[in-house]
Amino acid sequence: MYGKWLLSLWITVLLVSATVFAQRPGEKLQVVGSAWVLAPAVYQTDSGYAGSVTNITVFVTEGWGDVYVSTYSLTAEDFQGAATAAARVVAKLLNLDFSKYNYYFRVKSDAVIIGGPSAGVAMAVAVYSALTGAPINRSVMVTGMISPDGTVGPVGGIYEKAQAAVSQGAKVFLVPPGQSIVTTYRPVVRRIGPFRVTTYEPQQINLSDYAERNWGLRVVEISTIEDALRYFFNYRPTPPPAAAPLLSVTAREKIAYVVKTMLSMAQSELSDARRYVNASRLSATTALALRNYLDNYAAAYLSRASSLGSDAAAVFLSTTSIAYSRWVKYLVDYYLDRSLDAVVSQVSSEVSSLLSELENRGSLYTADLGFRILASDLVIRASRLLNESASTWSSDPVSALRNLAFASAMLDEAKLWAEGLPSLPDHVPVGVAESYISVARSTWSYAYSVLSEAGGDLTALSYSNTYLKAAMSMFSSGRKFSASVAGARSIALSEAALLSFQLSATGSRVYLSVAADQAKLAALRVGDNVPALYFYNVSSIAASDSDKLVYLRLAAQLGNLLADIAEQEGILTAQSPNYQAPQPAQPTPSAPEKPPERRGAVDIVQWIKDLLSQIALALENFLRWLQSLFRR
Repeated sequence: MYGKWLLSLWITVLLVSATVFAQRPGEKLQVVGSAWVLAPAVYQTDSGYAGSVTNITVFVTEGWGDVYVSTYSLTAEDFQGAATAAARVVAKLLNLDFSKYNYYFRVKSDAVIIGGPSAGVAMAVAVYSALTGAPINRSVMVTGMISPDGTVGPVGGIYEKAQAAVSQGAKVFLVPPGQSIVTTYRPVVRRIGPFRVTTYEPQQINLSDYAERNWGLRVVEISTIEDALRYFFNYRPTPPPAAAPLLSVTAREKIAYVVKTMLSMAQSELSDARRYVNASRLSATTALALRNYLDNYAAAYLSRASSLGSDAAAVFLSTTSIAYSRWVKYLVDYYLDRSLDAVVSQVSSEVSSLLSELENRGSLYTADLGFRILASDLVIRASRLLNESASTWSSDPVSALRNLAFASAMLDEAKLWAEGLPSLPDHVPVGVAESYISVARSTWSYAYSVLSEAGGDLTALSYSNTYLKAAMSMFSSGRKFSASVAGARSIALSEAALLSFQLSATGSRVYLSVAADQAKLAALRVGDNVPALYFYNVSSIAASDSDKLVYLRLAAQLGNLLADIAEQEGILTAQSPNYQAPQPAQPTPSAPEKPPERRGAVDIVQWIKDLLSQIALALENFLRWLQSLFRR
C-alpha cells in the first residue's frame, strides 16, 4: 500500500514538472516546496453517512498566481475556490505575493464525490508547510471552511469526520467555532402489531467530552487559520501594532468640511420636502404616508448625524437623510404626473462626468487618494442605482424613485470629496487593477458556490457580481482607477456575504472581531487612510451584524487599495506637525433610552406605520391606474 502511494506521488511529481516546464517556452520554474495532509471527509452510504479520509498534496513553484487541482475523485465546483482561497490566505499571512507562485493540488479519496469547503483549512495547512518547509504535526487533523479573511467557517458531518480522524491515529481534531456540540441519530425500534418499525431520533452530544472519553481524541474549536497553525506547527502570530490610525490636520479639516456641508444640505432638503408635501394636491392619506417617511427616516437620520459631531459617519447618515427627503419629493411629482425627465437626465450626466473627472485626477498625498477613492466608490454605487431605477420603473416605480433619490444624494457627497483634488497623471498601476479584479472574480465564485449550495442569502453576492462586471467593463475602457475601486467593493461584498452566513450558522462573534481587526490593520498601513476610517466608523452605527460586516470589509478592502496604490507609486502622507487619532462614532441618543423590554413594541409600532404608508402609496398607484383607464 505504501509503495503504491509513493508510485502515485512520483507520477504526480512528473505531471507537475511537465506542467511547470510546459507553461512558458524556454522558462523553467523553481519548485519552492511540497507537502501533504490528511483531511477527514464524509460520504453517503445505504445506512447514512460515514467518515473517510482525503489525501491532499500540494506543490508550490515560482509562477504567476495560478491554482491547479488534480483529483482522483469527482469534486464539487467549490473545491477550486477553496484551494484558491487557502493559497491566498496563507500567502497574505506570510507576507508573500500570491501572484509570484503557482499552486498544484492533488486530491485522492475513497469517496466518489468530494466537497471543497470542508477541506479549506487543511489545504491552507498544506500550503503553509510547502511555503515554509515546516513539518506538519501528524497527530492533528482539521475540518473547516476557509474564508478569504482567514476565519474558519462551518461544515457538516463533524461526528463522522471525528471517527475518521480517530481511525488515522489523530489525537487532536480541530473543528469550526460552535461545532463541538453535534447532533446524532439514535435508532429506536417500536413494535406496531406484528411489525417492528425502526425510527431515528436526534440527540445532541458534546463531542469534546464524548470523543475524549470514548476515543481518546481531543476536540478543539478554532476560529482562524492562525489557531489551526498553532496546533499543526506551534505557530505564534506577531501581535498587531498597538498604535491608533492617525489623521493629519488637512484630512481632519476636509472631513469636518464635508460633515458640515452635508448636514446643512440634509436640513435644507428635509424642510423643502415638508413644504413640498404640504403644498401638494395629494390626498390626505397619501400626504400622511409621505410625512411619515420624512419623520421616521429623513428626520431620524438627520438627528443621528447631528449627534456625531465631525465624525465621518455623520456624512453617511446625512446622505441617507437627503436621499429620503428627495425620494418623498420625487413621489409627489410622480403622483401629480409631473415629469421627472430632468432629474434622471441630471443624475445620468453627473455619473458620466464624475467618473471621467475622477479618472483624470491625481493624488499628491494619501489624503487626496483617500478622498478620490471615496468619491469614486460613491459614483460607482450611484451608477448601479441609476441602472436599477431604470430596470424596475415599469414594475415598481416607488422603489425606482427611491434608487434614483439615493443615487442623486450619493453624487452630492461624491462631489464634496472630489472638491479640490489636483489634476495630475493617473496613479494606478495596471497590475493593481488586474489584481483586484482577479481576486474579485475568484472570491465571488467561491462565495457563490458555497452559499448557493448551503441555501444562504445571495443578495449581497448579487451586488458583488454587479460591481465585478462594472470593474471589468471599466478596465476594458481604460478606467483603471474606477475598475480598482469597483473590484475592491466586489471583494468586500462577497466576503461579507460569506462571513454573514458563517455568523448566522455558528453564532460566533469571532467573525465580527476579526473583521474589525483587519479593518484597523488596513487603516494603519499608511497615514490618512480616510476610506478605512470612514467605513470603520460607519460600522459602529450599523443596524445589523450583516451590515456591520459589509462596512468592516469595505474598510479593509478600500483601505488596502489605498495603501497598495500609495506604496507602489510612492504617494506620501501629508507632512503635518499635528496628528491626532480619530475617535470612532459614538452616537448619542437625543432622548433617554427606552427600557429593553419595550424595544419589541417600538419596532412593531414602526413596522405598522411603515406598512400603512406602503398601503397608502399602493392605493395611490391603484387610483392612478384607474385614472389612466378612463383617459383611454
